[in-house]
Amino acid sequence: MTNHGLDLLHRPDLPVVIARWQRAVTPTELRAGYESLLATADAVGCGRWLLDLRRREDLTEPTVNTWFSTEFAPGLRGRYGEAVRLAFLVSPLRAAQPVMAIVSATTTDCQIATFTDEAAAYAWLAG
Repeated sequence: MTNHGLDLLHRPDLPVVIARWQRAVTPTELRAGYESLLATADAVGCGRWLLDLRRREDLTEPTVNTWFSTEFAPGLRGRYGEAVRLAFLVSPLRAAQPVMAIVSATTTDCQIATFTDEAAAYAWLAG
């Protein structure tokens, strides 16, 4: 499925929902993309997500970071019976940039990690 510059795929063999942004997106598209990702994950009951940002080198603006950390991520608490695992796959250039969204373990059940290697991201998601 493609929308909001985003391709979504459920891989039940892993099990992981993969979200690959295909281009730079507006803040509105980014939020809509996360909502589509959530709907896909809910439909299959999967709380392990690979978010591929390698084609999206834009830095997210502060309002989106605030929305993610104060609304979206806390809404994941208790959603799937285990902590949601978010593996962000980024380019080496982006990996060197500071992370803007801060997610508190006290308000969410999210475990978040950033990777430049897709195999390492899958291994972490499986753990």
